[in-house]
Formats: sequence, C-alpha cells, structure tokens
Amino acid sequence: GLYHYLLSCFLVVAVVMPTSKPTNIDAQRILGIMDELKEKLTLLSVATSQVFAGLQSDEGAATVETLGPDLMKCLQEQLRLEEAYMVANSVQEGGYGHNDESEEVREDVKSLQKNTLELCRKMKQVPNIVQELRNFQETRPAAMMQFLKTLAEMQDLTLNRLTTTVEEDKSRQELLQHYISKESEATTRRKQLDNDLGLFRQECERAQNHRSEIRLKLRNELYDVKVSKQEMMTALRNRYESRRKEHQEAFDAKRDELQKKINALTEANKKLRQSNQDEENDQKKKCKRYETDVETIIAKYDMEVKALAKTFSEDQEALKKDQRQLSELREHFEKVEEEKACIAAEEAVVEARKQKLENERQLKSDMAALLQAYWRGIIERERFGQMKKAKKKKGGKKK
Repeated sequence: GLYHYLLSCFLVVAVVMPTSKPTNIDAQRILGIMDELKEKLTLLSVATSQVFAGLQSDEGAATVETLGPDLMKCLQEQLRLEEAYMVANSVQEGGYGHNDESEEVREDVKSLQKNTLELCRKMKQVPNIVQELRNFQETRPAAMMQFLKTLAEMQDLTLNRLTTTVEEDKSRQELLQHYISKESEATTRRKQLDNDLGLFRQECERAQNHRSEIRLKLRNELYDVKVSKQEMMTALRNRYESRRKEHQEAFDAKRDELQKKINALTEANKKLRQSNQDEENDQKKKCKRYETDVETIIAKYDMEVKALAKTFSEDQEALKKDQRQLSELREHFEKVEEEKACIAAEEAVVEARKQKLENERQLKSDMAALLQAYWRGIIERERFGQMKKAKKKKGGKKK
C-alpha cells in the first residue's frame, strides 16, 4: 500500500511536470508535491510493528495517551493491511494467481491506500510525533530512509534544473566536454606511462640480475678471504702465544722482585712511624693548648661584642625615641602652621567681607546722591518752568 501510494505520488509529479519549459507556478507545484511526499514518507517511516510493540509496553503508556485511541486504532489497521498486502504479493510472486488478481486483494489495496492517507492526516495533527515514536524504533527501515534520501536528492536536482537557464546548461555541457577531453588525454598519458613503467621495470630487472652476479662474485671472494684469514689467524695465535708465555715469565720475575722491595719498605715505615710517635704526641698537646687559648679569646670577643650590641641597641632605642619626639614636634608645628594659615584665611575673608560691605555702602551712597541730584534737577526744572510762566503772565498784563 505504501509503495502504491508512492507510485501514485510520482505519477502526480509526472502529470504536473509540463512538456515545455516550466513556469514558476509549475515549479512551485512540483516542489510542493515533493515536500508533501517527503513529509508523509517521514511519518510512515515510524509506523512500523516495532514502534507499535513499544507503544503496547509500559514505557509507551504516556505516548499512547498523547496519540489517542483513534490514531492507535488507525496504526493497528495500517499494520494489518500492510501485512495482508505483503502476503498477497508473496503469493503472486510465487506463481499462484499471478495472472489475475482477486477482488479481495483489490479491496485490500484500496483500503490500505485510504487508511494510509487517514493515518498521515491524523499523525500531522499530533505535534512532535516523529521524535516521540523514534524513541521506540531501534532500527529504522533502510529502504525507506534510502528512498527519502533519493527523493531529497531528486528534489534538489529538480530545483536546480528548474532554476538553471539555457546559457548555464550550455556552459555546463561545454565544461563536461572539456573534462571528457581531459579524461581522454589523461588516459593516453596513463598508457604512455604504463609503457614507460614496463621499460623501467625491465631495466630494473636487468640491473637486479647484474647486482646478483656481483653479489655472488663478492661472496666467493669473501669465502676465500675468510679461509686465508683463518690460516693467518692460526699462525699469529701460535706466534703471540709463545710471546705471551715469555712476557708472563718476565712479569712473574719482576713481580717477585718488587714484592721483596715492598716488604723492605714496609718494615722501614713501621720503624719510622714508631720513632715519630712521640713527636706526634707533643704536637697534639700543643694543638690542645692552642685550641684552649683560641676558645678563651673567642669567649672574650663574644663578651665584648655582646656589650657593644647592648650599647648599640640602647643607642637605637634613644634614636627611635628622639625620632618619635621629632615627628611629634614636626606634627605639632605643622598643625600650628595650619592654624595660622586658617586664621589668616579667616582674617582675609573678614577683610574681604568688610571691603565688600564698604563697597556696597559707597555704591548705595553714590546711587542715593545721583538719585537726589536727579530729583533736585527735576524739581528745579519744574520751578523754573513755573517762573517762566509767571513772567509771561506779568508781561501780558503790562501791555
């Protein structure tokens, strides 16, 4: 049923594909059909008996509640119809009823196609159903995954062909012809290199045979050298063995003579050591006396150093005390200087304030004088005007 459905989808794509160069609408329809086909194939890839068995277990109870009873019933019916279809196909391929299909088989195919469409429709309504059912699928159907991959590649190829212009197609054909010519040149070059390699191998074989002959000749010469060397070594061994014996006898005689001298010197050394023992004792006594004197001088020096160290520490304490007093006096005088500076600043502020008040008072006085003078001028002008008017009136009366 699934493969019948896929075949029908491919037939739809073939019908939709125009004979002339497709338009944008045709391309969108073809790509839309391919996207829908990929989506349905992805949904059907998880509708297997293994996934159904996982849903029937205790771990799939939550997923079964999410899917709902209708979808579970549709999935069970899908598996039953697929199994019946597979059995019918195996019977037909075995030779039984291969010529004419029975009415029951046709009904099963129609039911399977209808149930497949219904199953895809219901599975689309459940969010993230593919990820949920993948958890129960240990092995994915290889044929289905390969078919999905091939369909995706075919979609990319179709999109590429639909979006490729005539000029691009022509340039690609020219590039293909260029690569084909390159391939023929490379094949010719390879044949020539194979011939050269054969000649080189023949030369190598001849050189190898020549080296083998030289090696055999050298091996024979080495054997002759070894034989002559052994005879020479035997003669030399006999010769030097006799010389070794002579030298050994001379060495033994010399060793005996030297041993006698060593014994005589040892006796003389013992006598000399005995005679020098008293002198050594006197020297040891002098050494002890000198050590005592040195210890006395060291003790006296230590006492003097301790006294000087005590005096130095006292001087250090006095110096630290003087430094502390000096720092205190320095801080005191710094504070006094700061107070003087503060007092001087305050006096400067007071003086500035007085100067400011004096300036303000002088400004107000000047302004008052100016105002009084201005007012006095106004009054005098009015009075002068009245006097002029009075004079005019008097002059008129006289006439």
